[in-house]
Amino acid sequence: MKTLFKKLLVPHHLEYLALDKDFLIQEKSLKVERFGDFPDEVVAGNDVRIPFPELVGTEEILIDIFERRLPNFELKAITRVLENGSRLYFDMYIVQFTNDENYQRLIIFFQDVSDRMALEQTLVQATNEMDILLSTLADTNNYVEKIITSMAEVLLVTTASGKIKKLNQAAQDLFGYRESELVGQQIEVLAAFGSSLQAVSQDEPQQSQTNAEVICTAKSGEKLTVSFSCTAIPTDIKGISGSSPAVQDFVYIGRDVTDRQRARKRKTAQYVTTRILSASETIKKAIAAILPVICDSLGWDTAELWMPEAGEKLLSETKRITAVSDPNLLRCVASWTKRSVSIPKFAEFTEQMTCAFGEGLPGFVWASGSSQWIADVTKSDSCMRREIAAEEGLHGAFGFPILGDYEAETSARAVLGVMTFFSREVQCFDEELLQTMATIGSQIGQFIKRKQAEIALRESEEQLRDLFENATDLIQSIGADGHFLYVNRAWQQTLGYTEAEIAQMTVFDIIHPNSSQESLDILYQAFTQKTVNENTLYPESIEVIFITKYHEQILLEGSLSCKFADGSLVAIRAILRDITARKMTEDALAKSVSLLQATFDSTADGILATDRSGKIVTFNREFVEMWGIPNEVMALRDNAATIAFVLNQLKDPQAFQERIESLDEQPEAESYDLLEFQDGRFFERYSEPQRLGDKIIGRVWSYHDITERKQAEDALREEQEKSEKLLLNILPKAIAERLKQNETTIAEYFPEVTVLFADIVGFTALSAVMNPIELVELLNKIFSGFDLLCEQHGLEKIKTIGDAYMAVGGLPEPRADHADAIAQMALDMQAEIARFNASHNKYFSIRIGIHSGPVVAGVIGIKKFIYDLWGDTVNIASRMESHGLPWRIQVSETTYKLLEHKYVFQERGTIEVKGKGAMKTYLLIGRI
Repeated sequence: MKTLFKKLLVPHHLEYLALDKDFLIQEKSLKVERFGDFPDEVVAGNDVRIPFPELVGTEEILIDIFERRLPNFELKAITRVLENGSRLYFDMYIVQFTNDENYQRLIIFFQDVSDRMALEQTLVQATNEMDILLSTLADTNNYVEKIITSMAEVLLVTTASGKIKKLNQAAQDLFGYRESELVGQQIEVLAAFGSSLQAVSQDEPQQSQTNAEVICTAKSGEKLTVSFSCTAIPTDIKGISGSSPAVQDFVYIGRDVTDRQRARKRKTAQYVTTRILSASETIKKAIAAILPVICDSLGWDTAELWMPEAGEKLLSETKRITAVSDPNLLRCVASWTKRSVSIPKFAEFTEQMTCAFGEGLPGFVWASGSSQWIADVTKSDSCMRREIAAEEGLHGAFGFPILGDYEAETSARAVLGVMTFFSREVQCFDEELLQTMATIGSQIGQFIKRKQAEIALRESEEQLRDLFENATDLIQSIGADGHFLYVNRAWQQTLGYTEAEIAQMTVFDIIHPNSSQESLDILYQAFTQKTVNENTLYPESIEVIFITKYHEQILLEGSLSCKFADGSLVAIRAILRDITARKMTEDALAKSVSLLQATFDSTADGILATDRSGKIVTFNREFVEMWGIPNEVMALRDNAATIAFVLNQLKDPQAFQERIESLDEQPEAESYDLLEFQDGRFFERYSEPQRLGDKIIGRVWSYHDITERKQAEDALREEQEKSEKLLLNILPKAIAERLKQNETTIAEYFPEVTVLFADIVGFTALSAVMNPIELVELLNKIFSGFDLLCEQHGLEKIKTIGDAYMAVGGLPEPRADHADAIAQMALDMQAEIARFNASHNKYFSIRIGIHSGPVVAGVIGIKKFIYDLWGDTVNIASRMESHGLPWRIQVSETTYKLLEHKYVFQERGTIEVKGKGAMKTYLLIGRI
C-alpha cells in the first residue's frame, strides 16, 4: 500500500482504494473506511461493492475504464448518516492506473465535500430571499417595458463604452435580431461598413440630445438608413473613489428613413440619367457616364451593359476576345466598377462570356423583357458566374432591359440590351427600384433608337456619296439648258474632260449622231424643243455613243429619269455603263458560237445538253437521227417528253429512267452505261455535269452507236471463251494463266504431294476383241467418272495413258491434306468401277498404287503443251500400281505413315520393286 501511495502521490485530503479487474480491494489508504456504508468490510480481498453499494450496476463502466475505453468516472454528493446524526457528503472519482511494469489497477479516490454542501444550502436560502426582492423589481420593470414596447421608434440603451443593455420590440423588428442576440454586443454591430453609431453619442456634451442619419445593417444583410437622436442619462452607480461623477448610459431613439432615402436616390439617379442622355453626343459616351452615376447614386459596386451583335457595333471601341457571329448571343460591351472594389476574375470572365436567350441573369432579362432581382447570386442556380462571384465577394444583383420600339411579330417591345448591377452586400428585393430602372431602361432605349437613326442617316448619306463617286458606271445630271450639273469620277476618267471643260459644254457637244434614235429624240425634245413634261413617255433605257476628249467613241448603255419642279423639267439624270468592250466580246462570242454549232452538228456522236430543271438547252442533228425523234417533240425542248418518246425503243426502259433520276439527285456525278435496243442496236451513253466556274448549270449527254463494234466484240469473246475452255481442259488454271503471260518454261518444285496411278485390269485383252470406237466410248465413260471425282476432291488430273489414269494431290496449289484426298479418291474410284460394272453388265476390276513425296511439275516445249510430273515419287507410285493386286489399293510406307490414324490398312509385307529393291507396302482397306 505504501508503495502504491508513493507512486500515486495522493493529496492529503483524498483517500483511495486500489482494485483489480474483478473489483477486489488490493490496497487502501489509512482513513478510507469512514466513507464505506459498512466500514468493517473495507479490507483487502473483499469485493468493493459490499462496503460501497453505489457501485452496483456500474460494472460495465468500470471494465471500460480498466481497459482504457473510458478515461474516468465520478459519482457526486454521496451521503452517509453518521452515528451522531450528522451527515457526511463525499465524491468518488474512478480512474485506471498502470505502472512501468504494466501493473494495472482501478483507483477510486474519495473526497470529503461536507463543508461545501453546507455552504451551498446556505446560498440557496439567500437566493430565495433575493428572488422575492427581484419579483418586486420585475413588476416595476414590466411596467417600464410596456411603455418601451409600445414605442413605434427604435430604442437602444447602451453603456458609456457602447455595449447594448436594452432594446425595444421596434428595434428587433427593424433589425431582425432577437433581444438576446444584441444585448451585450457593441452598438457598432448594427452600423454598416464605413458608418458609426457610437460617434452619435460623442458629437455633443453629455446629457444633450444629438441627431444624425446612420447607415445600418439588418441581420438579413439589408442596408437601412436610420435617423438617430442620442441622449446621455446618469445612473445611480458612483465611481469607486466616490469623488468621480456617476456612470452615464446613452439612450438612442431612431426612426427608419430608408424608404425616404431610397426614393431620393432613385429620383437623383433618374434625373442625372436624363441629363446625361440629353447632353451626350454618342451612345458610347452616354453609357460610360450612366453606369457610374447609377452605381454611385444607388450604392451598387459594379455595372455592366449587355448587347447582341447589332448593339455591340454601336460601340466601335468595345474590346472583344473572340468574334461574335451569332446575333442570338449577348456580350458585355461596357462595364464599370468602383475603384475600391477589386474583382479581376469576375471582370475577366465577364469579358469573355456570352449569354444565350434565357441564360444567366442577362439572358433571363433579355428573354422576359422585364427587370429581375437576385438577393444573393451565390445562392442562385440560374447565375452563370455564381462561383466566381462567391470567390470575389459579390452577392446582390439586379438587371433591367433597355427597351426599343414595339414589334408586331412578338407583340412586345424589342429588347436592345440589358444592364446588370452587382453589390458586395446581400440586397433585399426593392420593387420601386426595379420600376425606376425600367423607366430609365426605356429612356436609354429611346436614346439608342434615336442615335441609331442618326447614325443610319449619316451612313446612308456617306454610302450614297461613296456609291456615286466610286461607281464604275457613268453618272450624270443635265440641266434644262443641256449643260452638265454633275458628273461622277468614273464619267470624268472615262471621257477625259476636266471640270472646267465640262462646265462649258452641253450634252450635244459629246453625243455622236450614230447614237440610238430614241435616245437622240428624248434629248432634243427636252433641251431644244422644251416639250418634255410629267406626262411625256420616255424610254427607261437608252443606248448612246459619247465622244471622248481624245476623239474616241464610247458605246454606253443605261437608264435615265427626269426631275420636274412645278411641272417643268429641271434636270435629266442618267446612269450609263461602258459596253464597248462587251459589244466587241459579244461579236467575238457570236462567231465562236457559230463555229461551235457547226462542229457540234458535224460530230458522229449524238449530243444533248439539259439545264438543272430538265429543259433541253441544245442538241445536234446526229442525236435526232440516232433516236428518230420527230421535230415537233424536239421543238418542245422538254427532256421529260423526249425521254417518254424513246423509252419504248429500249430493252430495259426502267433502268434507263432510273439512271437519269439518280443523276438528277447527284448533279456532280459522271456516268457511263450501255443501252440495248429492242431492234438489236447498242448505244454507249456518257454524261458529265456542265459547269460554269464552280457552279453546275446542267448536264451534257453523249450517245455513240456501237452496234457493229458490239457484234464484233461478242464474236471475239465467244471464240476467246472456247479457247479458254480448251486450254483449261489441258492445263491447270494457274498454269494456263502463266502461259497467257508469255512464260516460256514453267517448272516448279513441290516438296509434299501424293501421286495416284490406276489401271483397269483386263482392258488390254478386251481391246483385241472390241470395236475400237466402242472401246474408246467405254473408256471415256469410266475416265469421265474419274474426272468428276478429281473435281469433287480438288485434285489435279495429270494424264491418261491407254487404260491407265494418273492424278496428284497437293499441286499446283499446295494443300496439307493431299494424301487424305488421294486416299478418298482411290476408294471412290473402286466404287465408281463397281457402279459402272453394275450399270453396263461388265466385269472390270481396277488396280491402284499411291506414293507420297516431292516432285517437279511443269510445262515444257513449244507445241502440244501438257502439264506433267517428274521425279522418283512418280516412279514409285507407278510401281505401287504395277506391282499391286486387282481390286486393291497399294500404298507405300511413306503414304501409310501419313494416313495410318485416319484409314484402315492391311500390311502386305515386303515386295521386290523393279528398280527400287525390297519395299514394305500396305493395302488401303477403308476409312476408320
